[in-house]
Amino acid sequence: MKNLLIPFFALILLTNACKKEETVAPSMVGYWVGKYGNSSGAAQTDYAFLLDANGTMKVYANNADTAKASKAKGTYFVSGVKINGTYTYPGNITYSFTATADEKFTTMSGSWGSGSSTTGNTFFMNKK
Repeated sequence: MKNLLIPFFALILLTNACKKEETVAPSMVGYWVGKYGNSSGAAQTDYAFLLDANGTMKVYANNADTAKASKAKGTYFVSGVKINGTYTYPGNITYSFTATADEKFTTMSGSWGSGSSTTGNTFFMNKK
């Protein structure tokens, strides 16, 4: 009986030792923090995105403290390392953006504008 159990346990050990660990693909989902600028001004004003897996987003602007920041809600979509989105503040004030992330989705930079325009202003963010 012992002779039958030794190969059985050896097989179990080899099977477990050879299992590949699953790696999670990088994604845009998460909390991003950075700065935005208006027109030709340098990006110096606090700006953050909270990107959810279902394509919805929350935007926090003008204050690093999200409790005190201006808040907007919107949607976004990703194609490769490109992200595009639109968000609206209370009072129906809408902005749109386009950005490019690095391939590990740790940084992004892009432009934003009023309404459906994505030009005229710049921003950058880092994933937290």
